[in-house]
Amino acid sequence: MKKSLLILSAIVVLVAFAVPAFAMEMYDPDQRLAKLAEEKASPLKITGEFTFGFITNGDSDYASVGFANAYMDFIWFPDAYNSVLMELALSKEYTQSALIGGEPGFSIPYFQLETDIGSYFGLPIGFVNTMGITSQYTNKYEVTGHAWERDMVRTAIDPVTWKFMLDFGIAQFTTMIGIGETTNAVPPRAWTDTPPAEAKGAYNDLGFYLFVPALGPVELEAWYMAQDDPDYKGKVGLSVKADGIAGFIGIAGGLVYDLHDGSSAKGGTAKYMAYGVGVSLDVVGLAIGAGFEGNDAATFDRVWVDADYAFGGDFGAYATLALSVSDDVGALTTTSTYLGSEFGVYAYAGAAKFTVGYLYDADDTDGYNYAYVVANNAYAPKGGFFIVADIDF
Repeated sequence: MKKSLLILSAIVVLVAFAVPAFAMEMYDPDQRLAKLAEEKASPLKITGEFTFGFITNGDSDYASVGFANAYMDFIWFPDAYNSVLMELALSKEYTQSALIGGEPGFSIPYFQLETDIGSYFGLPIGFVNTMGITSQYTNKYEVTGHAWERDMVRTAIDPVTWKFMLDFGIAQFTTMIGIGETTNAVPPRAWTDTPPAEAKGAYNDLGFYLFVPALGPVELEAWYMAQDDPDYKGKVGLSVKADGIAGFIGIAGGLVYDLHDGSSAKGGTAKYMAYGVGVSLDVVGLAIGAGFEGNDAATFDRVWVDADYAFGGDFGAYATLALSVSDDVGALTTTSTYLGSEFGVYAYAGAAKFTVGYLYDADDTDGYNYAYVVANNAYAPKGGFFIVADIDF
């Protein structure tokens, strides 16, 4: 109870100081409402992603098929200030039984109400409140095709029951609070029963996220997120991204530090630090990316290069290479230095993208499987020929 009061008090103090400090960042309520009306002309909006592929090396034991992404977001707009989002997600596994009357594998991971309180009350700053089954993720700050520069760094609270964002124009600050999300608790047999000793109650969530979209050429974010931890121990992190430097250079990097000390409820994990850096060059249709990521156990857990050449119009080709050059492989369950390569060509048909290629998985164990485009649920332990279809809508 004391922790809850302390957290809520801190939030009140934060808001009290933030409002007058950023009062000069005024929004015209009429212009904002006009923009909302334009964007929300339809009472229902559907967005989502579909990424499906198959791969085979000629041996049916190692062929596979599945989804990397398969979800639809249904967004209702009851009025100019509220929206309700429900996400319908399909299991990434593909089975014949699902097609002939078996379990379809559908789920609803998110169901939330978002309210634009700032516009409703005409506040001098943006204020958007979200409640329900929702989440908060840090950015996809990558500049390379592999995107591994954010693989170990990106942090999330998912799910979380309540979050609210203050928009100051130059920056956005989001607070996340999860209350009553009980884990590892055995319910009592009756209301008068005393919960068993091992039932520690609700492991609450707490998070703070700062996003600065344009600090000169730099995009910046910083965060602290603790999930399912009675002591509110979580991860503190930072990422930066600068794209289009001199018109053709991109740089991105991030760092995260986990404050768990081995006694926490979140798996009893030890403290660790992880990081990732990526650089890209884009010259006359040729995009080259390179980077590395590591952690306490493995300085260079993965090192990579990817190249993509657009022929103009709707066609292109790419090639990739991935290594692990650490003495300790860290997060990778592998003993290989050369992790793999992938080569392919692609074509666009409107919003849809089709890729045909070949994956060479060089790892000599079954614990780690390299993939680039063909990174779907049905991984390919031996590599092979593949086709992938993708569309964002």
